[in-house]
Amino acid sequence: MPPANLTPTKWPKNLTAEHLHRLVRAERDPRRALALFDAATVAPVPTSAPTQILPSPDTVSLLTSRLASAGLLPLATSLLSRSRALFPSNADLEPPFLTLLRAFSRTHRPLDALKLFRSAPSALSLPHSARSYTAVLAGLVAHSHLPLAHSLLADMRAAGFGPTTATYNVLLKAHCSDADAPIDDAVRLFRNIPKPDACSYNTLIDGLCRRGRRAEALELFSEMVENAVAPTVVTYTTIINWLAREGCLDDALEMFDEMGRRGIAPNVVTYSSLIDGLCKGGRAASALDLLERLAKEVKPPNTIIYSSVINGLCKEGLLREAMEVLDRMRLQGRKPDAGLFGKLIVGLCDAGRAVEAANYLDEMVLAGVQPNRVTWSLHVRINVAVVTALCVRGEVGRAFQVYQSMRTRGISTEPSTFHLLVEFFCKKNHLEKAARVVLDMLSERCIPERETWDVIVSGYWSKKKVRQEADA
Repeated sequence: MPPANLTPTKWPKNLTAEHLHRLVRAERDPRRALALFDAATVAPVPTSAPTQILPSPDTVSLLTSRLASAGLLPLATSLLSRSRALFPSNADLEPPFLTLLRAFSRTHRPLDALKLFRSAPSALSLPHSARSYTAVLAGLVAHSHLPLAHSLLADMRAAGFGPTTATYNVLLKAHCSDADAPIDDAVRLFRNIPKPDACSYNTLIDGLCRRGRRAEALELFSEMVENAVAPTVVTYTTIINWLAREGCLDDALEMFDEMGRRGIAPNVVTYSSLIDGLCKGGRAASALDLLERLAKEVKPPNTIIYSSVINGLCKEGLLREAMEVLDRMRLQGRKPDAGLFGKLIVGLCDAGRAVEAANYLDEMVLAGVQPNRVTWSLHVRINVAVVTALCVRGEVGRAFQVYQSMRTRGISTEPSTFHLLVEFFCKKNHLEKAARVVLDMLSERCIPERETWDVIVSGYWSKKKVRQEADA
């Protein structure tokens, strides 16, 4: 099949830079967008276009970003090189250059970003700036190339560029994210920032919380407000997350309410952190209220949030509410996994509601939730819990049905579960089922213990016909 035509079949009579920008923005395929750009800006110009178009710097930045986001970094680099001839001004060329540096970092290629940065003065006639130094530093720090980052910072100072707040923030993040680095070094670095911004405060607050220095983090938050640096959703979410993790649930809820008073809308991460903390702290009913608010004010909860709530409700014995949450989750088109089904099934087993647990196990199987190498042991635990609960409740037929389902699906049976079933069926005078279990044990080369043999022999011996045949 011949390649698709990448250029428009008909160009507008008066093609302008603004029109080209709209065409590039509307084209979803970055390769086609590049072809459109080249057709309009590189000779020979399309015959229907009166003159060659000089694109705007915004168009080059947009196209560079599109190519980089699609992983087409060589094409993006080539476009940047060709754009030097189009834009003599460094101010016009720097935005796409910064876009490309950040794209290399996003694609885990910070050393390529450093190489591009080093070559910019000669290859692009683009001098270094504080912004380009900071962009490369951020990539090096994010990928733990700290010696190179410190070397580049020294080069930055030697070139006469004093660190900006953005530069300090990059270094602050490096200190706070390194678990082996003393947090006091980060505090001293923070105090050297001439005008710390919200990002500076957020980074250090998180670093202090990670080291268990919550009181200092709260003091820094108060200082932030006093210095007229407006807290952001990231600030509040960080503090709420760590308060909830440490069990300070009332303080976390107060901070959550303060967000509302300040007009800062919580995001999904805020809700998730607080809901998880409440569920782990034995306050699942409060978490359920927050779940309702999340669904109404932000967006439908994700599977992780649903799992936290269902787990918390089950731990507190609120099984009816847990089942309602599971039903709501499925109505929203979210598919429960083995972990989520398991929480509810085990909760029902612990509450003595064995038949309901078995029904949910059937639903899990019908939903196509199959074991794999990661979830195999979880599936075994869930099935064993249901079989055990059914035996305790005296549900002979249902217990044998679940056992057979386990065998059909290849779920392994532990020796203790085999023994439990043999003992249970013998007590209920279902010796054929007990014998079937023993034969299954032997087929798996699982030799019954003496206690298992004693149980089944005693079961058969208790039958009158067997005794009579032995006496004869």
